[in-house]
Amino acid sequence: MRNNGMKKLGLWGMTAIVLAVLVFHVTTASETSAQSGSRSGSGSRARGGQSFGRPLSFEEKLWNYLKNVHYTNWAPAQGQNGGYYPGESPHGAFLKMYLNRTAAGEPKTLPYGSMIIKENYAPDQQTLMAVTVMYRSKGYDAEHFDWYWVKYNPDGSVARTPPEKGSAMIAGRFKSCIECHSGANGDDFVFAND
Repeated sequence: MRNNGMKKLGLWGMTAIVLAVLVFHVTTASETSAQSGSRSGSGSRARGGQSFGRPLSFEEKLWNYLKNVHYTNWAPAQGQNGGYYPGESPHGAFLKMYLNRTAAGEPKTLPYGSMIIKENYAPDQQTLMAVTVMYRSKGYDAEHFDWYWVKYNPDGSVARTPPEKGSAMIAGRFKSCIECHSGANGDDFVFAND
């Protein structure tokens, strides 16, 4: 009976020692990192979803969400098989389109919460040039069917217009996106359901 008590105490004791060592190691590593000026996370991101000194922008949060949900597993647009199809400017030579569950469930009406993603590829169908997103958010921009637009570079940074056009972020109520998509049938700013 005494041996069972010793074994239990031994297991608890060993567990406590292992935890203490882990806590010491993590604390020491964090302090060393902070003192040396090195940064953890991807790029300049710190743990907890913030860059050093500032909260993440909506565009950064959206990109992180898209990476984490693996949007490439979402449904293709109606009438497509998920493969490449020919694109045109300002998108790539070839495109792949993905719809979240909300959009795929009601592609004709595209209720609030709908998200449409296009991967924009070069003519070789291998080189990803950009990822463009349409997200329908109630009250965002009623005049333009409440679509939020953003174009990402392959690394997840928000694309910008050329310097001669002001180096503006291609995000939000972006005039070029709105002007082009206003030509979609049904006044819904979406070509995929025409």
